[in-house]
Amino acid sequence: MAVIRILTIFLAVMMIGFLQPAGAQESQDNQPHIQPREGAAPAKTKQPRGTQPPAQSQPQAQPTPPPMDDEEPGESSSKDSQIDLNTRPPSRDRDSAANDPSSQLFDPHRAMKDIEVGNYYLKQKNYRAALDRFHDALQYKPGDAEATYGLAVTQEKLDLPSQAFKNYKKYLEILPSGPQSKDAQEALKRLAPRVDPSVANSDQGKDAAKKIEIGESLLAANKYDDAREQFEDAMRLTPENPLIYFRLAQSLRGMQRLGPARNFFQKYLELQPNGPFASDAKKGINDINYILGK
Repeated sequence: MAVIRILTIFLAVMMIGFLQPAGAQESQDNQPHIQPREGAAPAKTKQPRGTQPPAQSQPQAQPTPPPMDDEEPGESSSKDSQIDLNTRPPSRDRDSAANDPSSQLFDPHRAMKDIEVGNYYLKQKNYRAALDRFHDALQYKPGDAEATYGLAVTQEKLDLPSQAFKNYKKYLEILPSGPQSKDAQEALKRLAPRVDPSVANSDQGKDAAKKIEIGESLLAANKYDDAREQFEDAMRLTPENPLIYFRLAQSLRGMQRLGPARNFFQKYLELQPNGPFASDAKKGINDINYILGK
């Protein structure tokens, strides 16, 4: 009987434990000990309806960079922005003027600086550099008397009498009583015998004179082949002009065509043995003979 009683009590205890809720079986000693927070919990901020709080994982928006020079303030520089095809780009007046050879960039200050440097090169006998400077000065200030006179002096030094004569005369037209007027008048008298004698009343003579003038300008710029073409055209128009043969010889010598150059130097001496370029023609022949060994 004792054994049956013990079994009955054991089964009753088991049934009671089974019927109790799961949370009641655990002892409070098994629960984690949570310490109370110090102070009151911060109150949650209410968000307006229809808005979502920013997610912590999303990167913060970068600040908008300042507009570039070609952008108007307030416009976006993003490539994804809409492009208005009706808008016109800002005007580039200076760039378009610089690329247009027919336009004149009026800049007296720059012209004055070019004249100053040109006079320096002229004193140093660097005539090619001086020629470029005076040409630049007249580009930035057309009709400048000092630049015109400097150009005439430089062209005379470079043995370009036709162009020098024209610019001396132009200087006197600009300043008839200028500080260099007396020197310009003496230069005209000095250059008159050396200026192209083929300038006549006939159209053929005028065309030849124009081609000689263009050829001399090309020769001064070391464009020997282009100058040769101009002098050959002039020779066909006025074959009796000795100056053409001398200029043609200079062009061919610059192209290193020494044999033909020597022939044209000799042709000049045949037509004008005591001409203004006789000594230069003889020197040119001697130099070519030394190079060619003949």
